[in-house]
Amino acid sequence: MTADRHEAVDHLRRLAAQLEAHSFRVRLETPAEPFPHLHVINPMAPARTEDVLAAHEENGEWWFWLSWAGRLGHADDVATVAERVVSVLHVIRR
Repeated sequence: MTADRHEAVDHLRRLAAQLEAHSFRVRLETPAEPFPHLHVINPMAPARTEDVLAAHEENGEWWFWLSWAGRLGHADDVATVAERVVSVLHVIRR
């Protein structure tokens, strides 16, 4: 695994711990291609899932992204990013 992939996995593991603290289920996936990512599942509505990636920009700063290229936040702010993921996967009960 390259240094970039190792760093991405480290960031994803930190985010996974935050999401687990919110009682979300996470699975770290590290396929050979294309990128490592977290598969996040809302346990109250298992159909509500999202993949989250960690990637750096040309300036070297790391960010978390939703699978559809929605930027979630800076990798140094996993608490805020976790809140945003929870918000994306939130289910409104009627």
